[in-house]
Amino acid sequence: NWLKVQVQGTVTVSSKTALTASAVATATVGTTSAQIVASNTSRKGLIIVNTSSNRVSFGIGVTAVLDNGITLATLGSSWSMGEYDYVTGAVNAIASAASSVVSIQELT
Repeated sequence: NWLKVQVQGTVTVSSKTALTASAVATATVGTTSAQIVASNTSRKGLIIVNTSSNRVSFGIGVTAVLDNGITLATLGSSWSMGEYDYVTGAVNAIASAASSVVSIQELT
């Protein structure tokens, strides 16, 4: 089945803009919620990888609560915000054990 769309007038199609990746950073996450990524109005994407064997949960613009919302449960698990589903607010994190490390790459 095909959808037929009839257009009258001008249609402008814009192409994607190439994104610029920041240097990869790391953050150490503890057992209380703390900011790991500052707000950035230029952000167009964000990738966070759990490089620890502990669970890490995130709060976007709010306090992170362990095992609520976005949670990376295992070593190597990742979360990414893409060009069409990103937010520009700060990201807070909390972990199931102290000294849990995540790697972070922001795209603008």
